[in-house]
Amino acid sequence: MKFITRILLVLFLVAPVAVHAQGTATSSSKQAKVEELLQLTHMDHLMSQMIDQMTARMKASADQQAANMNFTPEQKTIYDDYQQKLNQLLANYLNWDKMKPVMVQVYSDTYTDDELNGILNFYRSPAGQAMVAKSPQLMTKTMSAMMQQMGTLQPQVQQLSKEFAEKMQQSSATPSTPDTAPASPK
Repeated sequence: MKFITRILLVLFLVAPVAVHAQGTATSSSKQAKVEELLQLTHMDHLMSQMIDQMTARMKASADQQAANMNFTPEQKTIYDDYQQKLNQLLANYLNWDKMKPVMVQVYSDTYTDDELNGILNFYRSPAGQAMVAKSPQLMTKTMSAMMQQMGTLQPQVQQLSKEFAEKMQQSSATPSTPDTAPASPK
């Protein structure tokens, strides 16, 4: 009986270690697949482009705000220094070396091994490589089409905003009646 108890005890102690080791091996295999996928899709280059575009949009927005603020020369210098430090901070934080482990983890958590195999097979194919090569052009065309749609939508948004502003102005101009006035504290 002691012999069986010892065997069961050893199995209970060794089984979790074996399962953990197997999980780690699977994770390493999965990590390699994800890293290949990121390489095939040129994710490092796409991430760099995205960060550059985001930084450019932020700079344009900041420049527009600064132009509307009527800064003194000293304030303008302080503001420019702030923007430069902010951009540097973002560039340091959002670079590929720091984002790659995060993306590997997210992809690993999202896709199963079988799904990664299928995705990799696609991106290894000529059609998959064509998709990677043409994605920037596709995104540019899509953004252009969206901007056109927004252009046709703009008059409607302006009308809605005008109506909203008028209603807000009317509601603030309407005096409170005793029934609608907030109760005064005692």
